[in-house]
Amino acid sequence: MNSIKKHIFVLDTSAILYGFNPQIIEGEHYITPKILSEIHDEKLKMILEISISLGKLKIRFPKHENIEFIKNKAIESGDILSLSETDLEVLALAFELKSEGLDPVIISDDYSIQNLCTLLSLSFRSIVTEGISQRFLWIIYCPACGATYRSSEEITNCKICGHTLKRKVYKKEKI
Repeated sequence: MNSIKKHIFVLDTSAILYGFNPQIIEGEHYITPKILSEIHDEKLKMILEISISLGKLKIRFPKHENIEFIKNKAIESGDILSLSETDLEVLALAFELKSEGLDPVIISDDYSIQNLCTLLSLSFRSIVTEGISQRFLWIIYCPACGATYRSSEEITNCKICGHTLKRKVYKKEKI
């Protein structure tokens, strides 16, 4: 007997803004509650509300422990400075669905989300961009005095001179 693979999509805000419509694309579609709060266009809000009422779009909040796990991975990779709480929830939800034995795909044009997906073995697809072709690991540094910090340190200003910290790639890997 042939089994049909069910497509499961976890959408970030960029997916919705760039036109990914759960009413048209076949499969199960998930968002987190924070995604709704980031949509300000009335037409898009209406599409989302209709999609939710028709059961084409599900709102699900990931478990706290999964959000914390993702946050720690983002700190390790150095992506934490570029990820919002919403991004962390999207990643945590996809991670949670995968741990339930499902095969989700994150729809996102956010390079930091995609980078973390490669580290977590989560599938992703872009809408408008080509997506990443390399995985990056970042280092946090001070552009003024040159001090470097582990990406796991949650600081935004240099402990030595007080300047705002930046990040740069210290390791690239082909994916």
